[in-house]
Amino acid sequence: MILIDFFLENLHFALNIFVAFVFFAVAWLYLDAWMQTKRRKELPKILGFIVLSLSFLVHSTQIEQVAFVSSILDQDLAELASNILRVVGYFLLIVGLIIDPIQKKPVYENGQVQDNSKHFAFLPIQSSLGIFWYILTPILSFGVFLLFLRRSTKGLEKHLRPLTAGFFFIFLYELVSLSGILEGTTSISIYQLIKPLGPVWIIAHLLLLIGIIIIAKWVFGYLLKRIQTQFFMILNFMVLVIFLVTTVSFTTLLLTSLRDSAISHLATDVKVVSYAISAKQEETLSDSEVVAQNPEIVTALTNGDTRTLKDLSTSILIAKRQSYLIILDSGGQVLARGENSEKSGDSMSSDSLFQKAINGEKTSSVVVKEGPLSPIVSIRSSSPVGSTAGQLGVVIVGTDIDNAFVDGLKNSTGLDVAVYGGNILSATTFTGPDGKSRFVGIKEDDEKIHKFVLNEGEIYSGESSILNTPYFVSFAPLKDNNGNNVGMIFAGEEASSLLRTTSKALEFTFAITALLILLSIIPSFLISRYITRQFR
Repeated sequence: MILIDFFLENLHFALNIFVAFVFFAVAWLYLDAWMQTKRRKELPKILGFIVLSLSFLVHSTQIEQVAFVSSILDQDLAELASNILRVVGYFLLIVGLIIDPIQKKPVYENGQVQDNSKHFAFLPIQSSLGIFWYILTPILSFGVFLLFLRRSTKGLEKHLRPLTAGFFFIFLYELVSLSGILEGTTSISIYQLIKPLGPVWIIAHLLLLIGIIIIAKWVFGYLLKRIQTQFFMILNFMVLVIFLVTTVSFTTLLLTSLRDSAISHLATDVKVVSYAISAKQEETLSDSEVVAQNPEIVTALTNGDTRTLKDLSTSILIAKRQSYLIILDSGGQVLARGENSEKSGDSMSSDSLFQKAINGEKTSSVVVKEGPLSPIVSIRSSSPVGSTAGQLGVVIVGTDIDNAFVDGLKNSTGLDVAVYGGNILSATTFTGPDGKSRFVGIKEDDEKIHKFVLNEGEIYSGESSILNTPYFVSFAPLKDNNGNNVGMIFAGEEASSLLRTTSKALEFTFAITALLILLSIIPSFLISRYITRQFR
């Protein structure tokens, strides 16, 4: 989940830094050969690889997943700059490959063509505007691939075949990356495929990795034949590795710390929600006592005046702003229901709330009942109605823990809250795309949550998938008056919010690392030249 997204963010950064390093190495190879020949037609290729290197260096600083709350760099501008640099780089390579004539294969009198490749000494080789540059990248990269293919198959330059293969995979990377244009789609299934860090994104980066490994193997096979170049590239590679390890280690520690902190806070938050429900239980218990001591209720029960009891139960229910007010006689028969004055006469003698109250014990409980779409979770409290002659009956007062109730908790605490009857979602603050519908009736099937919360009655804090979305969560049990776990309360936040929280730190770290890697080139060159001179 969040750790996978974080790993992919760092992979994106490391891969683009490595690509920039390899393209810089190719540019250095061409530059090293140019120093010997001074042929001007080689300059576009040198500049092309340098510009491509800068393009991927800029691209490495982008955070792929996060919808920024605020950003140090303008991400749209950075993406546009990266695309423009890539287009310019590919264009310069195309120009360089076109103006440099192919070295044709010599043909002898017997028609045999001599293969000199083994003995050949290497020779040098989001607005509408944003979309325009975006589309140009696969077109021009395909052009680079075709020109390298032509040189490696029709002439003597068979040594360029790895470079050809590498650019073929880079072309595929650019082509697959065009799927980013569809990120604004309203189709959920399409977006799930092409979203940042999604399946298509991973395929594109795998293609880029394959291509750059082929090019890296080819270029370093030539670069490491000269001692100064060896020192220069080794120093650059060591600097690259050190910076990458430092960056990944720092961001990993940062993310882990924030993740643990978020989960720890949620464990406290769910206790706050649990306390709010306990406070509601105390409130309903107090209301049931007040109703049970109402003289009019006592008199009506004594006289068996059901008409008065019905009128009183309805008016008191409205005054107390509760969901239920039930008055029962000493045998458990319902005499009046404030929420439904027409429904009475049924028996609740087996109800534990009645049984405890008729024995003189005030009690409160969480009650879960079947509903049309999802379980109905409510808090109900009972108190005995007594007189000098004994217990006359029982009053039960209750309130539903519904969407309005959890919305009230969110308004007062700022927490996203959900309530489950058993493992089925009963009420939640999470709304659908229309801002009104609630995803009630959905089962929570996480085995760890079942074990800790419903089976063992403990609080569970960690990561889980809610409505197919990764969340940091904390679940606490809901217990009835017999201590049985009858449901759960939930507090959580979307896991991707952690990346949004750390976006500035990640962006700043990536940008500074890229800049330091760029600045380390000059010291590495000076050091390698100094060491080389010591051998002369």
